[in-house]
Amino acid sequence: MNELKELIDVLKRIEISDETLWDAGDIATYLRLSKSSVQSRIIPKSGFPRAIRLGEIRGRRWQPKEVKEWVKRLREPY
Repeated sequence: MNELKELIDVLKRIEISDETLWDAGDIATYLRLSKSSVQSRIIPKSGFPRAIRLGEIRGRRWQPKEVKEWVKRLREPY
């Protein structure tokens, strides 16, 4: 059962491209965290990329490239 969950997680990441705006769930999949952790701990962090609001549609979206660049900046020094 655990292998099936891991396969589903891999397939979810394949579906997410840099051309598609990410929501909090996509960010959670990329970071391998829960959606609630992303919403409560990651998105509010200072320096996290600003969200895009899509008019009347509720919810926020982010540019994948900006999120990935933010993650790279967190890398610990040698």
